[in-house]
Amino acid sequence: MKQIIKIVTLILTLTLFVPSLSSVNSLYAQEQSDPNCIREVDENSDVWQFRESYVPKQYHPTPEYMVFVDMGILILIMLAGLLFVIKRKPSRYITILAIITLAYLGLIRGGCICPVGVITNVTIGMITPKLVGLVTLVVFISPLIIALVAGRVFCSSGCPLGAVQHLFYKKRKHFQLPLIINKIVRVIPILILVATVYFAIKSTYFLACQLEPYKALFFTGKTWFEQVAGLVFGNPMEPKFLSAFGIFSWSYLAIVLIIGYWIPRPFCRLLCPYGVLVGVVSVFSLKPRRIDKEKCTLCTACQKICPTQSIVIDRKNKITKLSNYNCVQCNLCSDACKFKAI
Repeated sequence: MKQIIKIVTLILTLTLFVPSLSSVNSLYAQEQSDPNCIREVDENSDVWQFRESYVPKQYHPTPEYMVFVDMGILILIMLAGLLFVIKRKPSRYITILAIITLAYLGLIRGGCICPVGVITNVTIGMITPKLVGLVTLVVFISPLIIALVAGRVFCSSGCPLGAVQHLFYKKRKHFQLPLIINKIVRVIPILILVATVYFAIKSTYFLACQLEPYKALFFTGKTWFEQVAGLVFGNPMEPKFLSAFGIFSWSYLAIVLIIGYWIPRPFCRLLCPYGVLVGVVSVFSLKPRRIDKEKCTLCTACQKICPTQSIVIDRKNKITKLSNYNCVQCNLCSDACKFKAI
């Protein structure tokens, strides 16, 4: 008897529910064919008012011509840096170029002129030429051409990674590595260069880009700039400031910045594969930085201020050495020398 009652109850429930479901489906089908049908039923509802007034936001991609603008600005910065290095202008001129590089190529454009990533791009292009554009080749070659004239001008003047390191370190009384350790760590960028080329050929993997610590800063800076620009020009984005990457990337950046404050240019000296290429070309530069032995008094002022330990003064044996492979052409040594010996 109980089973019969349950069956009858189920049949009655289905009898009442199915027509209601059919009417809902019919109403939905009518809405799809005629969107005005629901509006007639509840045309004053908040949902429909929002629907009528809603305007989708449009996010316009970066114009393609901007890569040529970036390339042009990079070349102009390097040419200015080349002039300042040849004329041995005060280091504040190089600092101004570093500020411009960090502000535009780093924070506004997100570090798009990246010497680290361009190595992988060019390596892939050697296998598949169609994958490498003109801008990539110019960005790769132009710092090498400048280096052939007067050394690693790009590293202090035109590289956004170098600009961060140039601006954020203790100018006076920074820590210098023991000479033996300094020579040993110079091998690491060479190994990274070899590994970068290897992984680019094997799997198109951007190894060196994963080691670069400043991308969190650059990408967040670009995001903030675009948010402010969108607000100014009437196309606001998210109502809160966004940040790129996670806690690991920001912790990595913080550690590198802290180390870089006391040991200048840790990325350039310990990790950067492109610095190896620029350094090798700088050895054969037409106007290398030299120490005039006749004017030099062996005071070691230049050695103490050099951020890359490119200068070695042996007062006992009266020997002076300047490595154009390591020198990043910051002009600080020229500022420190009272006798114009550099």
